[in-house]
Amino acid sequence: MKYRAVIVDDEPAQQNILQKMLLEIHAEVEVIEVCPSVDIALQRVPLVRPDLVFLDVHLPPKTGFDFLESCGEIFFEIIFVTSFDDYALRAFKVSAVDYLLKPYGEKDLADAVSKFVKRLETKKSMVSFQTLLNNIKANTSESVKIALPTSTGLDFVKVNDIVRCETVNSYCVFYFVDGQQSVVSRTLKECEEMLTSFQFFRVHHSHLINMRHIRQYQKGEGGQVTMVDGSQVEISRRKKDEFIQQLNRL
Repeated sequence: MKYRAVIVDDEPAQQNILQKMLLEIHAEVEVIEVCPSVDIALQRVPLVRPDLVFLDVHLPPKTGFDFLESCGEIFFEIIFVTSFDDYALRAFKVSAVDYLLKPYGEKDLADAVSKFVKRLETKKSMVSFQTLLNNIKANTSESVKIALPTSTGLDFVKVNDIVRCETVNSYCVFYFVDGQQSVVSRTLKECEEMLTSFQFFRVHHSHLINMRHIRQYQKGEGGQVTMVDGSQVEISRRKKDEFIQQLNRL
């Protein structure tokens, strides 16, 4: 995938160094514009609408922060590239991806671009996920389908086919009635927000279950449920009372 970038820097030598390094180690980042001043950047950036801006801090008589304050909508990611470290804290307060100090090396640049790619893809995926969430909340039918973002794309599944969700590191594994699984790039909290209205219940910090697919409940300190797929899930002791209440409502 190609990412469109603009360089805002008043030093031609630094402009060239950055463009050369990007070609060598991150060819997917295409420099579509170079702006030597804040005023030019304010004219060009809204027109070309880049994904990323490499922004110098000192752009006499103005600064990179002047550019951001005058820009209005910040629709792009920012990597500061500067000879001064005085503004690092302020840079991160405006949600910069990274803050590179000149002279920087290839690894510094590679790390910063990798952060940018990860952040941009996460944002795009979150927009898609939120749209799907809103659609789901508007339709409580058991036949409703949802799209689960996976590493290869989107899996479209019926909510009623989901048996349980389990958190694994920063991902969620969805288990289905037919024995299939999907690894989804979402946290369990996000999945809980999406599925609670469909009689899903978070029984433990690592598990969300479909209450309609419980086969058996065994009493205990917290208890344990056996799901229709044969899996067994522990109930957190602090969740037990709420879980029993949910069972009684079924």
